[in-house]
Amino acid sequence: MPTHKPASIQVKTMEDFNDELLLYAQNAITPKAPVRGSFAIHERSELPCKDEVTASRRDYYKISFFSKGSGLFTMGDTQYHIDGPTLLFINPNDVKTWRASSESQEGYYCLFTDLLFDAPRSLQEDLLQHPLLQPGAQAVFSLTEEQSDYLQSIFRQLLREYKENAAFKQEAILIYLKLLLLEGRRIAAQTNSPARIQTAAQLLSQRFTDKLEKQFPIEFSHHQLALKTVKEFAQVLHTHPNHLNACVKQVTGRTVSEHIRQRMLLEARLLLIHTDWHIAEIGWCLGFEDPGNFTHFFKNHSGQSPHIYRAQ
Repeated sequence: MPTHKPASIQVKTMEDFNDELLLYAQNAITPKAPVRGSFAIHERSELPCKDEVTASRRDYYKISFFSKGSGLFTMGDTQYHIDGPTLLFINPNDVKTWRASSESQEGYYCLFTDLLFDAPRSLQEDLLQHPLLQPGAQAVFSLTEEQSDYLQSIFRQLLREYKENAAFKQEAILIYLKLLLLEGRRIAAQTNSPARIQTAAQLLSQRFTDKLEKQFPIEFSHHQLALKTVKEFAQVLHTHPNHLNACVKQVTGRTVSEHIRQRMLLEARLLLIHTDWHIAEIGWCLGFEDPGNFTHFFKNHSGQSPHIYRAQ
């Protein structure tokens, strides 16, 4: 009776991956990882994965986002038929295979090692201990149109930071990587959590945080936040401002205004560091018609003016 020799499992490093890109990519590239070999991100349409990848392990983590295309992905002994928007989290120790079944493959993928640049050890551990990046997590999620659109915006920002050599490049990549992992955890919770009854306050608080977060990141200087106040959020959520504030405070421990302020402040810092927009433009995008009001807001909550923060 004939015997079949089991397929060998290949082990590839980040350097092997970069070498393969140079060999197989349609367009020549020059990797620009902030620290050599610790991070990379690419568009699937420009640097597609091979049509067929045999069983292999890697020395890097991978987050892969399919916006278009189909194929058969195997992780361990579980097969996933990918067709349409899908998000995958891959641990270095998991054995994976891939076989494309459509010619068109669009989306993004990012890769990073446990070095994670020269980030503080606590931050490295925070990222690498993420539940979706653990061995055997089986973290493959089909996405809604809304989830897909939001993930594309994060990946676009990651790609922009990766290609450009702006100041604080590593810090920006880590921030967007954390946002990507946070959204993955939310999707996993919606997908895997057993159905449970939520209180009215929890439901309203969740709807508020979703509305708030979906306004970011701001990608163009002609885009302005549509919702900036408790009253505006209450109107789109069809509730009274006082009721909304009470529910959010009960569930999260913070008021609606505090949530809005902290998220606007984070976005202001990112825009000051990673764009060349005028400070007045950034203030306008965040809803401050008067540049002086934006300067006062930023200085009051950051301890320094926007000009000084950008210069540093």
